[in-house]
Amino acid sequence: MARPLRIEYPGAYYHVMNRGLERRRTFLADDHHEQFKALLADASRRWQIVVYAYCCMPTHYHLVLKTPQGNLSRVMRHLGGVYTQWFNRTHRRDGPLFRGRYKAILVDADRYLLELVRYVHLNPVAARLAETPRDYPWTSYLLYMEPLTVDWLSCEEILSHFEGRTEFEQFVAEGNRRSLQAFFNRRRWSPILGDEAFVKTALKLASRSNEHPRAHRSAQFRSIASVVRCIAEKTGTSPAAAAWGQRGKRNLPRNLAVYVASRIAGFSHPEIRRHFHLGSNSAVSQICWRTKTILQEKQTLRKLVDRL
Repeated sequence: MARPLRIEYPGAYYHVMNRGLERRRTFLADDHHEQFKALLADASRRWQIVVYAYCCMPTHYHLVLKTPQGNLSRVMRHLGGVYTQWFNRTHRRDGPLFRGRYKAILVDADRYLLELVRYVHLNPVAARLAETPRDYPWTSYLLYMEPLTVDWLSCEEILSHFEGRTEFEQFVAEGNRRSLQAFFNRRRWSPILGDEAFVKTALKLASRSNEHPRAHRSAQFRSIASVVRCIAEKTGTSPAAAAWGQRGKRNLPRNLAVYVASRIAGFSHPEIRRHFHLGSNSAVSQICWRTKTILQEKQTLRKLVDRL
């Protein structure tokens, strides 16, 4: 499976989260939450990140932040690493605390910043840990409700979009928009939250690392239908021909679309099975295996896929 996409550039906005290894608890007591919050405050001052919201759940955390210096990896390496060291030292254990690299979704702030702040503050309510955001102490929500805010949390920038704290409170109480909730309900999150124009702009601005070049180019596919359209254009066939198969006949464009949807765009096999009306998830695996063999034999096709 491809490693999580990393797109970094100055001024980028992110929703960041990480979960405990094997879904174990990463915050066991009040002092754990306080330690993480102190490290977040230190990171904001040390690397000039802008923190808009945070939430520490028992087994994971959520952050909404901006990196004016384009240094997300450095910030998260410090935050996750130092907290893990403190946790291990406190509990006389060793080894990783979180289950892997953090997930970072690049965000179109104009469209989604306010909604993400709301989403993070509603996390404990959605998990039935609290009836209202006010009832859960380990998010930034209560700091938004206080007249005096801390210097490392950019409450005022968010509150400037509202007449006052009461209107912000009403906005959060309205609940998450369905489209955003559907985005987070997906088994695999897209690495970019924004429309196609934002994706293109972000990829142009990004200073791409060499961690996983293929993954850095997969953000162009916002849906499986967009994969089909791309393959149809590249192979000179119609989208319908690239989407439908006939029993007993090989359809190379369709097989390429299935392969790209799985191995490059990162859609799950159940999603691909439903879109292409395949009989089972194993059928997706079989098509990917056959297509991989063809790509090894046909250099032209392999170059086509590499360019995606």
